[in-house]
Amino acid sequence: MKLRETILTLGVALTFCAASAIAQDQKQDNSLGDPNTPLQPLDATPAGGSPSKPPIGAIRGATGPYDPQTYDPSQVAPDQNTLAGAAPFTLGSLQHNRNILDPAITISQIGQTVAAPSGQSILTGVSVASASLNFDRTWSGYHFSTIYNGGETFNLGYGAASSFFGKTAPHYQFDDLIVSQLADWGRWHVLLRDEFTASPGAAFTSQGTGGPGLADQFSSMMGASLDNLAQAFLPSETVNTGAAMRYRNSILGQAEYSISRRSALTFSGSYGLLDFTTPGYFSSTMVNAQAGYDYLLDPSNSVAILASYGKINYTGTGSTTIGNGISTTDYVGALAYGRKITGRLAFQIAAGPQEIYFAGPGGVGNFHALFASVNSALNYQRRRAGISFSYVRGLTGGSGALLGATSNTFSTMTQYQFTRNWNGSVTGGYALNNSLARSGLPTVQFDNWFVGANIGRLVGTHAQINFNYGASKQSSPAICPVTSCGGTGIEQSFGMSINWHVLPVAERR
Repeated sequence: MKLRETILTLGVALTFCAASAIAQDQKQDNSLGDPNTPLQPLDATPAGGSPSKPPIGAIRGATGPYDPQTYDPSQVAPDQNTLAGAAPFTLGSLQHNRNILDPAITISQIGQTVAAPSGQSILTGVSVASASLNFDRTWSGYHFSTIYNGGETFNLGYGAASSFFGKTAPHYQFDDLIVSQLADWGRWHVLLRDEFTASPGAAFTSQGTGGPGLADQFSSMMGASLDNLAQAFLPSETVNTGAAMRYRNSILGQAEYSISRRSALTFSGSYGLLDFTTPGYFSSTMVNAQAGYDYLLDPSNSVAILASYGKINYTGTGSTTIGNGISTTDYVGALAYGRKITGRLAFQIAAGPQEIYFAGPGGVGNFHALFASVNSALNYQRRRAGISFSYVRGLTGGSGALLGATSNTFSTMTQYQFTRNWNGSVTGGYALNNSLARSGLPTVQFDNWFVGANIGRLVGTHAQINFNYGASKQSSPAICPVTSCGGTGIEQSFGMSINWHVLPVAERR
């Protein structure tokens, strides 16, 4: 039986399971009062919380290393994300006494070693002037959030770098913007979300935006990484290229229907694009649809069954017009398990078969392949320290360097509050990308890693000084399939930043 038929069978089974669960749960719920009354998840609020208040959804983890006080899990409201949804489990969200409007400005001075295609490297100076905004407003059953970080990078070593790359810009912009709207309507929980990124380098290693050390600093101030949707819903950027401006955007819509206190159906759909303005790379557009059924075993543990469909269309630019007319399609069926302890632990894993179809122009070069898809994440938090891991395996868009790829991506982040004024964090990641090819034929492979470290100290109630370090390295094929695959040596960055917030620390909690 083909995998597609298996997934269709899986969908039918899911429907029957849902229908059976509805009938069973309705019998159980009759003793609880009016069956038409909106039902909330089982109470998992720790002692000292506010179970009578509706939980406030969050697009960020509850960890806040920028806060001078130790982390208090009793102040965290439960997370409402489902295993079958697009957003991973979080530790929950902090209940704010007031709405937040927190603009900030940052000035950074960084030294960088730039790797050339020959493996040599030079030292350049980079200045970054940026601004950020954290806006959060909750009213009735709605929660609106906006997080922005963007600025201008000035390459002080422009002349020296030009001798290696020829087209290194003396200055360039970068932008990261997330807008999210949550709504609770009785049994329905609706999420609308848009993520936009513009930069001259890959987002995975923060290439072209100050390096992983500076990115680690911004992630710490924001409370979490800017990229926290499942891999299937975001265009991939895990391959470093030469300096090339690109725009990435992903629009997501998700609806969750609570069948009962224990069960829910989740439907998600997204549209994304990765567009290169520099000739010689592969641009792409992608659509994804996913549906699944969650069942809560007890207040902490849940299981789910889900199925998804995705399609990516490619277009070449400049001399790379070979991408025109090529597309990939994939089908996934997966089982998932998750465990949540509000404010302390959030773990989930989903795994299942993935069938991939590669379609060339006019049907030339068509083939299909089977792959194992995995999506897992872990967040663990103590009063002073927190750690997170994620591992994702599956089809991606090739990051502009390949016409589709099977990718394994690992990332981690650790945060620690040393004192009321000192905090630190470390991030790291590894990505392995292999081009799609018929069985038995060779593939093109990229693998890269990065590490970033940051330590910061509060100065007064509005400002903070940060010291950061970052390093990254990519192993590229002997023959680059696009205009430029960047340097082959280790690229490092080290520097310091001063950021100033309009709100004092106490009002940002």
